[in-house]
Amino acid sequence: MRSLQFLILAGVVCALASASTLQHLTLKDMALQSSDIVRGHVQRGKTAWHGSQLFTHYTVFVSDRWKGAGGPAMDLALAGGVLDGRRQTWAGTPDLTEGREYVLFLWHSPSGLNLIIGLSQGLFAVNTESAEALQTSTSEPMVDGSGAAMTADPVRMSLAEMRKYVRQTIAEGR
Repeated sequence: MRSLQFLILAGVVCALASASTLQHLTLKDMALQSSDIVRGHVQRGKTAWHGSQLFTHYTVFVSDRWKGAGGPAMDLALAGGVLDGRRQTWAGTPDLTEGREYVLFLWHSPSGLNLIIGLSQGLFAVNTESAEALQTSTSEPMVDGSGAAMTADPVRMSLAEMRKYVRQTIAEGR
């Protein structure tokens, strides 16, 4: 009986180990904590090793920069990918569609990579017909600032309203 309990416990631990738990970030949190906030189209590039971790790189062709400095294109890295017959995946890493337009809340990692803040939380798909940005949803568990489990509805707002809110938040700095 004890060995069955142990096997069940081990299975639960293994299942949970592959999941990510995200701390919920508000739009304000992301605006203040991001090093760059851009609107642009993505094009998939190469997959490369960074230490023992694979990253798939995308080129973001920036059409509007809301925060940060830089040129008309920038590199974006997402954890995971396939290279040399090896595949790595990371729970919580969003999928990007090549050619699609996004608003991206990014942070510059100590290793020099531009990453989406809060895994998928800082990724907003742009609907050009309605001029809206919709935060991509995540199936990952989420906690609030105190560590309590929570659910969060994806943010949806007009691009003009989002741009104004982000710029005002950054200007106020709080």
